[in-house]
Amino acid sequence: MMDEEIKEEVKETEENNTQKEIEELTDRYKRILAEFENYKKRSAKERENLYGSILSDIVTPMLPVLDNLEKAVEVKTADEAYKAGIDLVLKQFKDVLNTLRSKRN
Repeated sequence: MMDEEIKEEVKETEENNTQKEIEELTDRYKRILAEFENYKKRSAKERENLYGSILSDIVTPMLPVLDNLEKAVEVKTADEAYKAGIDLVLKQFKDVLNTLRSKRN
């Protein structure tokens, strides 16, 4: 009888230890998962900020070129082919800038 009680106690203790271990591992898993989700969000935000910064560094020096192209389009000229060429370059330049802007959003 005593042997059975001891075996039952040992079995109960093992079950309690196993349950505790499962709870600890589950808690650890949940914490790691939450940390990973936070890391992903932080990384995405950092990438977005970096992209915006790089884009600004590239586009800002091009704005005077855009202004000059717009001025060139306004100049009266007898050479219609030249004017059409400037118009096309201006349109292409604006299309590129719009594409970059839309990628950011």
